[in-house]
Amino acid sequence: MDSLLTVSFEAHNADRNHHRRYEIRLGRDLFGEWTVSLLYGRTGRGGQEVRHSGFDAERLRRVIRESLKDNILYLSRTIPQKEHGRNRLCVTGRRLAKMQPGS
Repeated sequence: MDSLLTVSFEAHNADRNHHRRYEIRLGRDLFGEWTVSLLYGRTGRGGQEVRHSGFDAERLRRVIRESLKDNILYLSRTIPQKEHGRNRLCVTGRRLAKMQPGS
């Protein structure tokens, strides 16, 4: 898979021993199909991976949108409303190539 974009989210709550990681990878395969990989689980562990692929970019956008909505809510509930020095939510992203519509 040719990786075009990777976005990672991490949530850490030391008091509750919650350390979660969520990652979305967007790319293209050898046949030109869009691919979306959703990786999630405890930080530092293998975790789980769900893959979606196809030529229908709108369907894959919906997959990403719904996945972000569900998992960001989950990650945000891991962190208590009162922010403590040991609890944090991190977001990192890496864009490897410029994506063009229809490319």
